[in-house]
Amino acid sequence: MQRSGPLAGIRVLDFTHGVAGPYCTMVLADLGADVLKIEKPGRGDPTRYMNVSERFHADIPRVGGDYFLAINRNKRSIGIDMKTPEGAAVCRDLARWADVAVQNFRPGVMERLGLGYDQLGALNERLIYANIAAYSEGALADKPGMDVAVQARSGVMRITGQPDSQDPLRPGVSLADFGGGIYLSNAIMAALFERERSGKGQELSVSLLDATMSMLINYSVAVLDGGAELGPMGSGHPQLVPYQAFPTKDGHVVISAGTNKIYRDLCAALGRPELGEDERFRTNQLRVKNRKLMVPEISAVTEQRSTAEWLEILEAADVPCAPVNDLAGAFRDLERNSPGMVVKLQHEGVGEISQLGVPFRFSRSPGQVAAPPPMLGEHTEDVLTAVLGRSEAEIGELRRAGAIA
Repeated sequence: MQRSGPLAGIRVLDFTHGVAGPYCTMVLADLGADVLKIEKPGRGDPTRYMNVSERFHADIPRVGGDYFLAINRNKRSIGIDMKTPEGAAVCRDLARWADVAVQNFRPGVMERLGLGYDQLGALNERLIYANIAAYSEGALADKPGMDVAVQARSGVMRITGQPDSQDPLRPGVSLADFGGGIYLSNAIMAALFERERSGKGQELSVSLLDATMSMLINYSVAVLDGGAELGPMGSGHPQLVPYQAFPTKDGHVVISAGTNKIYRDLCAALGRPELGEDERFRTNQLRVKNRKLMVPEISAVTEQRSTAEWLEILEAADVPCAPVNDLAGAFRDLERNSPGMVVKLQHEGVGEISQLGVPFRFSRSPGQVAAPPPMLGEHTEDVLTAVLGRSEAEIGELRRAGAIA
């Protein structure tokens, strides 16, 4: 697979499964890295079975469900049983070829297979070996964990939902998984840059809990040093007012007044300029303090017009605003407003599929969505032949040993 992009020429051995690890390696692949995805013969990555669309039910696991199809493009799939001595040996040979290895098994698993950092690093001193797990240190280090558990432990589920609600609420997006994947891809790229100076690889780790807590950074000082007690605020923000969805005649409009000037411009656009000079609301600190007084004042105005009318008025006043889209509407908007972010590909198993584009913009070496998510084990023989130089007879031996699909 010929690749272009800022990471073209970087070779990644992807031992990950699930969500966070594969999302990380997809980011690397989107930027041009050659990612070899190691999958268990016959079953493959568990996300091949995660599905909400009837369209993709027919050919699981060979094709994969919509979750798998969403986060595994631009990769090559190799069916290798790492639990067999022969399969593990193939992985060690691939580690000599690789610049980066990424894994997300529980502690000790890769070491028992002979595929831990010490073992692979001894074969390739330039190898960057990246670990991602729910938890990385302390008493939790060997505990299993998934996105929802991490979101619960991080406190995210206690600041999500409607005010005064006692029910924990998971946000609709897998913040821990995707946040962890992004942090890990950043760490890998930093390690690649450092290797240019030192000539040596290293081991690095990211935990989903650490990544999720890092995304709570705007709360950290308030809670750790200020003793603040924060709970769910609906669409509101604890440190900015007004910064939330307001009711309209036919739905809602989000208004975000991040500065005092924008707040005064908002009040003028609402036809209530006096609110901009009201002593209770003149500064953001006062608006935060008097949130329960201010929000009803604005809501009483916004509910008199439609969302479309308010968007026209507020945009003319240069006040940040937005409709509250459903997902179908959001993806339609994306195609209109950022057309490069929706890409159509032909997939061998299901025909045309949509892929979200690469959210990075480069003037000279852009990333790309070049290839559809792979069929299970689709590239096994090609990789063994082209990368490792294995003969047909040797590949046949591996197949008879149950080491490859």
